Amino acid sequence: MAKSNIHHGGQLNFQAGPLVWIDCEMTGLNPKHDKILEIAVIITNGNLDPVDDGIEFVIKRDKSILDNMDKWCIEQHGKSGLTQACLESPHGKDDVSSAVLEYIKKWVPEKRTGVLAGSSVHADRSFLVEELPEVVDWLHYRIVDVSSIKELCRRWYPGTEAPSNIFSGKHRALEDIKGSIRELAWYRENIFRAP
Repeated sequence: MAKSNIHHGGQLNFQAGPLVWIDCEMTGLNPKHDKILEIAVIITNGNLDPVDDGIEFVIKRDKSILDNMDKWCIEQHGKSGLTQACLESPHGKDDVSSAVLEYIKKWVPEKRTGVLAGSSVHADRSFLVEELPEVVDWLHYRIVDVSSIKELCRRWYPGTEAPSNIFSGKHRALEDIKGSIRELAWYRENIFRAP
């Protein structure tokens, strides 16, 4: 990365094109009713080079909230171990919100410089607006959604979808983010070629 793209301490400025990759696991898909169970964040520069290994938090939730999840969530989060992890977690939502914002500011110290990124990340953003609004407020209003790129390639370049094994879709936040980054890297190498 060019020296002009970073601040002291490796922080990313606007020229570095910081992407703030966020993935959340939730109790359902309704941000007015459902809750975030797990959140992970990885920050990369515009070339998709991560600044570090990222962070991941499981949020403590009451059993009554977990018991009211829909059938898919009960089965999936039970199988992945996330439900039990929520019951045992020492991290409350407010503590997680503060830690996530502090982590983002550490690497992207200028407000509205980092762009939210992920797969179908508009859904994650709608939950962040409800539960971690200060995180959304720190980020740029634009997003980079890998799912949009996937949908355009399916329409414009049939047969050029990223291999299915790139994105595992295990529905654990940190692993899913890593898959999203790998998927976007595949599209960059195979579709976004210099003219």
